[in-house]
Amino acid sequence: MMEEHAKRLHPFKIPFEFWKLLKGNVFFIIMLYVLNFGSEKMYMKVLQIGFLVYLVWKVISVILRWYTYKYQIKEGTLYITSGLVSKSYRTVPLHKVQNVQQRTTLFHKIFRLTSLTFETGMTGDQGSIPFEMISRKEAERLEGEYASKQELPVIGISEERIAEDMGPAIEKTIHFTPSKHDVLKASFTSLSFLALIPILATLYNTLDDFIDLENTEGFLAKLLDTWWIITIVIAGLICVAVSFGIVSTFVKYGKYEISSDHERIYIKKGVLDESTFSIRKEKVQAVEITQSIIKRVLGLAEVKLISAGSTGDEELETNTLYPFLSIERAYGMVEEILPAYKVERSMRSLSKQAFKIRMLRPSFFWILSTLAIYYFKPSLWYISLILLILIYTLRIMDYKNSRYLLNDEFIQLKSGSLETSLFITKRSKVIQIEVERSKLQKFFGLATIETINRSKPVHHTKLQDVSVEYADEFYTWYMDRTKNIQFE
Repeated sequence: MMEEHAKRLHPFKIPFEFWKLLKGNVFFIIMLYVLNFGSEKMYMKVLQIGFLVYLVWKVISVILRWYTYKYQIKEGTLYITSGLVSKSYRTVPLHKVQNVQQRTTLFHKIFRLTSLTFETGMTGDQGSIPFEMISRKEAERLEGEYASKQELPVIGISEERIAEDMGPAIEKTIHFTPSKHDVLKASFTSLSFLALIPILATLYNTLDDFIDLENTEGFLAKLLDTWWIITIVIAGLICVAVSFGIVSTFVKYGKYEISSDHERIYIKKGVLDESTFSIRKEKVQAVEITQSIIKRVLGLAEVKLISAGSTGDEELETNTLYPFLSIERAYGMVEEILPAYKVERSMRSLSKQAFKIRMLRPSFFWILSTLAIYYFKPSLWYISLILLILIYTLRIMDYKNSRYLLNDEFIQLKSGSLETSLFITKRSKVIQIEVERSKLQKFFGLATIETINRSKPVHHTKLQDVSVEYADEFYTWYMDRTKNIQFE
């Protein structure tokens, strides 16, 4: 019954996999069939034949995987079959899907296709369900099937009645799209212009293989003796680097859009390589606002949504809101997108006892480094002193930046030295807490608290050296979660 209506991925999945196969083995192809073409060595012939057999087998397996992979949605459940000799069956209820991610690369755009990924809360390979090559119409159909099954019908009430009670669909609210000024600011803050340096170095090495650049070094040295030529060259390199940074930042963030409706949050970005990500608000386990030292100087911040399901390819950073928001805009956007969350600007700092323990706590890294320096190179003793100053500077910065607050059902924890992280979550989203006390902490009346949230992987947040009174308050706060438990 299922096989009659089951669908396959688009046939362009086959050449797409061929391209990935060639790209992943280009080094071996060049070494075996280009640089050693016509080689009479026996071991080289064996390697060439063996690798050719491997490529033929991979090509056949790509075709077979595409042919045997079928999927169907029936009664709110996704059924997937795969395999030719050994059949594999997978069943995933759509209401178990946590996040939806869509990505459209340049290859997809050329053929008017896209890729869609359903993310569940499961770990390992079973956590995601990718549809790597489908038409945009099919992607819309799958998303529609998913969206229609997120709210399961209540027993005894018809779906038509529920639709009437829900009324007309609420339109999306666009919270942020970057302006030209935002893109310029992002290009400098991200230091993307520095990416030009390795590109120029690679270009130089490539040209050196074809042109004897050593003979031209004397001419260039004489040319650069003139101060005005040096000025022009430096100015030109700066202009090229800045232009490169602006263009690369625009390609990545130029079409960024953050929007939401009453149920979901939507993030869209990319010019050439487009990706979209959506997550149900109720699936957000916590919010994390991070600031690097450069962003703190410029008053910028990055907001991350911690969710129960995986967010797909980590390189896409799909769970990150625009990473160059002003700090006030970042706080405001969290409250706009997630009305259930409140960000308090004023928080409690650590006590003087916490400062004392951080100055007294031994650094085993410094001790081992110092022993290694004095054993192997005693003349570099000053490195040990520099390292000690650096360690204590970072400790002082972390002490100054550390904050904490319990606000009704919310908890806020902030820590970090060069990069700070403000973690905000609700009591109902915390699955476990820990309170630890070392012997040194007991002497100073301090403790370490930790929250654990459901994520992929599980998210741990620690704050060291809070007062023991606050640790007790933290424990009591979490135990009161029973007041919020609802029985259905």
